Amino acid sequence: MGQQDMTSKKKAISDEQLASLADAVLELARKLDIRHPELHGLPPLTGTEVAVIRDVHARPHATPSQIADATGLQRSNVSTALRALEARGLVQREAAEGNARNVEVVPTDLAVEGIRRIKAYWSQRLRQAEESDLAAALAALETLARIADAIDVES
Repeated sequence: MGQQDMTSKKKAISDEQLASLADAVLELARKLDIRHPELHGLPPLTGTEVAVIRDVHARPHATPSQIADATGLQRSNVSTALRALEARGLVQREAAEGNARNVEVVPTDLAVEGIRRIKAYWSQRLRQAEESDLAAALAALETLARIADAIDVES
Protein backbone atom coordinates (compact mmCIF):
# COMPACT_ATOMS: atom_id res chain seq x y z
CA MET A 1 0.00 0.00 0.00
CA GLY A 2 1.47 3.37 -1.01
CA GLN A 3 2.10 6.36 1.25
CA GLN A 4 -0.85 8.23 -0.30
CA ASP A 5 -3.19 5.30 0.44
CA MET A 6 -2.05 5.24 4.09
CA THR A 7 -2.59 8.99 4.43
CA SER A 8 -6.10 8.82 2.99
CA LYS A 9 -6.96 5.91 5.32
CA LYS A 10 -5.76 7.90 8.31
CA LYS A 11 -7.87 10.88 7.19
CA ALA A 12 -10.99 8.66 6.94
CA ILE A 13 -11.10 8.87 10.72
CA SER A 14 -12.03 12.36 11.86
CA ASP A 15 -10.16 14.39 14.43
CA GLU A 16 -13.38 14.46 16.45
CA GLN A 17 -13.52 10.64 16.52
CA LEU A 18 -9.89 10.48 17.64
CA ALA A 19 -10.58 13.07 20.34
CA SER A 20 -13.54 10.96 21.53
CA LEU A 21 -11.30 7.88 21.71
CA ALA A 22 -8.70 9.79 23.75
CA ASP A 23 -11.43 11.21 25.99
CA ALA A 24 -12.85 7.74 26.70
CA VAL A 25 -9.38 6.38 27.52
CA LEU A 26 -8.70 9.32 29.85
CA GLU A 27 -12.06 8.90 31.60
CA LEU A 28 -11.38 5.20 32.14
CA ALA A 29 -7.91 6.01 33.49
CA ARG A 30 -9.44 8.59 35.85
CA LYS A 31 -11.84 5.98 37.22
CA LEU A 32 -8.96 3.54 37.75
CA ASP A 33 -6.74 6.12 39.48
CA ILE A 34 -4.57 4.47 42.10
CA ARG A 35 -4.90 7.44 44.47
CA HIS A 36 -8.28 6.05 45.55
CA PRO A 37 -8.70 5.79 49.36
CA GLU A 38 -9.13 2.02 49.02
CA LEU A 39 -5.44 1.85 48.15
CA HIS A 40 -4.26 3.86 51.16
CA GLY A 41 -0.76 3.08 52.25
CA LEU A 42 0.70 2.97 48.76
CA PRO A 43 3.48 5.50 48.39
CA PRO A 44 2.64 8.39 46.05
CA LEU A 45 4.64 8.17 42.82
CA THR A 46 5.36 10.61 40.03
CA GLY A 47 4.48 9.71 36.45
CA THR A 48 8.12 8.89 35.75
CA GLU A 49 8.33 6.66 38.83
CA VAL A 50 5.16 4.84 37.75
CA ALA A 51 6.62 4.20 34.28
CA VAL A 52 9.85 2.89 35.80
CA ILE A 53 8.23 0.63 38.43
CA ARG A 54 5.86 -0.81 35.81
CA ASP A 55 8.83 -1.71 33.62
CA VAL A 56 10.83 -3.13 36.54
CA HIS A 57 7.85 -5.27 37.52
CA ALA A 58 7.30 -6.47 33.95
CA ARG A 59 11.01 -7.11 33.30
CA PRO A 60 12.91 -7.81 36.52
CA HIS A 61 16.71 -7.75 36.17
CA ALA A 62 16.67 -5.07 33.48
CA THR A 63 19.48 -2.54 33.56
CA PRO A 64 18.76 1.16 33.98
CA SER A 65 19.66 1.68 30.30
CA GLN A 66 17.21 -1.04 29.26
CA ILE A 67 14.52 0.60 31.40
CA ALA A 68 15.22 3.95 29.73
CA ASP A 69 14.97 2.37 26.27
CA ALA A 70 11.74 0.52 27.11
CA THR A 71 10.00 3.52 28.67
CA GLY A 72 11.28 6.20 26.31
CA LEU A 73 12.60 8.16 29.29
CA GLN A 74 15.95 9.90 29.47
CA ARG A 75 18.59 7.83 31.28
CA SER A 76 19.10 10.62 33.84
CA ASN A 77 15.35 10.67 34.63
CA VAL A 78 15.36 6.89 35.07
CA SER A 79 18.31 7.18 37.47
CA THR A 80 16.48 9.84 39.50
CA ALA A 81 13.32 7.71 39.61
CA LEU A 82 15.28 4.62 40.62
CA ARG A 83 16.90 6.49 43.51
CA ALA A 84 13.46 7.64 44.71
CA LEU A 85 11.96 4.16 44.32
CA GLU A 86 14.92 2.62 46.12
CA ALA A 87 14.53 5.13 48.99
CA ARG A 88 10.86 4.07 49.33
CA GLY A 89 11.85 0.39 49.42
CA LEU A 90 10.20 -0.44 46.08
CA VAL A 91 13.23 -1.51 44.03
CA GLN A 92 16.70 -2.73 44.71
CA ARG A 93 19.77 -2.83 42.55
CA GLU A 94 21.78 -6.02 42.23
CA ALA A 95 25.08 -6.77 40.57
CA ALA A 96 24.48 -8.41 37.20
CA GLU A 97 25.29 -12.07 37.07
CA GLY A 98 28.65 -12.52 35.39
CA ASN A 99 29.52 -8.81 35.45
CA ALA A 100 29.64 -7.13 38.84
CA ARG A 101 30.12 -3.70 37.20
CA ASN A 102 26.64 -3.82 35.66
CA VAL A 103 23.56 -3.24 37.80
CA GLU A 104 20.16 -4.87 37.39
CA VAL A 105 16.99 -3.62 39.01
CA VAL A 106 14.41 -5.83 40.70
CA PRO A 107 11.15 -5.03 42.49
CA THR A 108 11.03 -5.61 46.23
CA ASP A 109 8.34 -7.65 47.96
CA LEU A 110 6.74 -4.33 48.96
CA ALA A 111 6.46 -3.31 45.29
CA VAL A 112 5.10 -6.70 44.25
CA GLU A 113 2.45 -6.51 46.98
CA GLY A 114 1.54 -2.95 45.98
CA ILE A 115 1.12 -3.96 42.35
CA ARG A 116 -0.99 -6.95 43.42
CA ARG A 117 -3.27 -4.59 45.38
CA ILE A 118 -3.53 -2.20 42.43
CA LYS A 119 -4.44 -5.00 40.01
CA ALA A 120 -7.06 -6.35 42.43
CA TYR A 121 -8.51 -2.83 42.74
CA TRP A 122 -8.60 -2.43 38.95
CA SER A 123 -10.33 -5.80 38.55
CA GLN A 124 -12.92 -4.91 41.18
CA ARG A 125 -13.62 -1.56 39.49
CA LEU A 126 -13.79 -3.01 35.97
CA ARG A 127 -16.16 -5.81 37.05
CA GLN A 128 -18.80 -3.13 37.55
CA ALA A 129 -19.12 -2.97 33.74
CA GLU A 130 -21.21 -5.35 31.64
CA GLU A 131 -19.42 -8.60 30.80
CA SER A 132 -20.09 -8.11 27.08
CA ASP A 133 -18.45 -4.66 27.20
CA LEU A 134 -15.44 -6.10 29.03
CA ALA A 135 -15.15 -8.86 26.42
CA ALA A 136 -15.23 -6.28 23.62
CA ALA A 137 -12.57 -4.20 25.38
CA LEU A 138 -10.39 -7.28 25.87
CA ALA A 139 -10.75 -8.09 22.17
CA ALA A 140 -9.32 -4.62 21.44
CA LEU A 141 -6.44 -4.96 23.92
CA GLU A 142 -3.75 -5.79 21.34
CA THR A 143 -4.99 -2.98 19.09
CA LEU A 144 -4.81 -0.48 21.95
CA ALA A 145 -1.28 -1.65 22.79
CA ARG A 146 -0.23 -1.13 19.15
CA ILE A 147 -1.76 2.37 19.19
CA ALA A 148 0.15 3.16 22.39
CA ASP A 149 3.37 1.86 20.81
CA ALA A 150 2.77 3.93 17.66
CA ILE A 151 2.48 7.20 19.56
CA ASP A 152 5.89 8.85 19.85
CA VAL A 153 6.53 9.91 23.43
CA GLU A 154 8.68 12.83 22.25
CA SER A 155 5.94 14.37 20.04
